Amino acid sequence: MTRKQFELRIKANVENYIHKDTKACVDAIMELYKRIPDAGGDFRPLYRYRSLNSDELNSLENETIFMRWPSSYPDKSDCTPAFDFEEISKYIVRKNHPILNAEKVVKDLIKVNDIMENPKFAKKINEMRNMWMIACFTERYNNSKMWAQYANNFSGICLVYSSYNILKTIKHSEGMSIMPVRYVDNRDKYKDICLNHKDLLEFNDETESKYRLTCTTKEKLIYSFEEEWRLIYEREKVDTDGEKKGDCIPFINPIVIICGNSVDKNSSEYQRLIQIAEEKEIRII
Repeated sequence: MTRKQFELRIKANVENYIHKDTKACVDAIMELYKRIPDAGGDFRPLYRYRSLNSDELNSLENETIFMRWPSSYPDKSDCTPAFDFEEISKYIVRKNHPILNAEKVVKDLIKVNDIMENPKFAKKINEMRNMWMIACFTERYNNSKMWAQYANNFSGICLVYSSYNILKTIKHSEGMSIMPVRYVDNRDKYKDICLNHKDLLEFNDETESKYRLTCTTKEKLIYSFEEEWRLIYEREKVDTDGEKKGDCIPFINPIVIICGNSVDKNSSEYQRLIQIAEEKEIRII
């Protein structure tokens, strides 16, 4: 990514979640959209790397997209809220030890691990990571790291979506939005996403904005190669969902499917992919 693309990703998120300026956010997104590499057609694409399996084939056949609750992510840091532990610790000291000087004793009395391992605290984090569902896109089809990590080491597929069609679909889908991920250094040090004790006691609109920003903020050094966009759907996980990691949500189909270099063209999955693509008029390359 260029420096300008990094800046636009940051601007879109700050305008949306901090300044609550929808127009400025959209302007930044559209400027970023213009910088998505042109695939040579009449649209700018977003890509989604997937394994070639029955679940993905069912999703294509039914014109849905699989979205996950972040609590099911293998990466436990993803969408995990950041906290102002010093402020929270001082609050705990003042509440439980009013005669002590919180400024002086907080570091001795309260340890970060003690807070994180508290059952109530852990439950709160899990509840937040189950507030909405996410599906991920990227800006390039030729990202070898993405093929290896998300498309079963080149034996999967890359779904090519028209970003214009995505935006049009979101406009008519209640509770659905898309945002570019912003990439920063030392994510948990950013005060604009750090929750304090008031956020934990009362989850209000401001708290929700902070947490939404958390879900679209990732470490630059580790994750910026993904050039990620996140589709967000307002559906909270409830008890009846049990151990489900996510669900298939009605969505548009891709317009092109790129097969990995190591895809097994003799497999039943590949043969079914060809059949679905013909029925849905999806080009395969």
